[in-house]
Amino acid sequence: PMDGVVTKRNAKVGEVIAANTTALSLISEAKFEIEANVPEADITKIQVGNKASVTLDAYGQDIVFETSVVEVNPAETIIEGVATYKVTLQFAADDVGIKSGMTANIDITSGKKEGVVAIPQRALIRKEGSTFVRILGGETMREVMVSLGLRGSDGTIEIISGVNEGDKIITL
Repeated sequence: PMDGVVTKRNAKVGEVIAANTTALSLISEAKFEIEANVPEADITKIQVGNKASVTLDAYGQDIVFETSVVEVNPAETIIEGVATYKVTLQFAADDVGIKSGMTANIDITSGKKEGVVAIPQRALIRKEGSTFVRILGGETMREVMVSLGLRGSDGTIEIISGVNEGDKIITL
């Protein structure tokens, strides 16, 4: 039993239907949710409460809906040989234009920092268990060990120590 709206009626009064045939389809009147499958490489960054920005193909990229993660399934689901985890997001506000079955594009914010030193990840050099970058100082180049922070989805990485704002980093 649930409150909802009838979305489909597959039988009419007086009609005989076979067992296991769907006679009515209902949609709940609760807030709409999105279920997304997140690959195991990214699931460790996602927690209940993370905020997410969602665009719906029906509205285009200019209209952004705010959502938040309400559930992360602890068991994996194998999709095309890759372990994924079901993440459920719920819309922050009701919108009558949102319909069941719409295609969503999701950006989940798992961490955010402002005013940090960030460099392209391709500038990193890994040697003997440590991470370095090459800095240009005048006419000479030197390697400096760095401590890393958050990785950006745009190919950048936060540098916690070892590089200062204004240093000239050499990328490969």
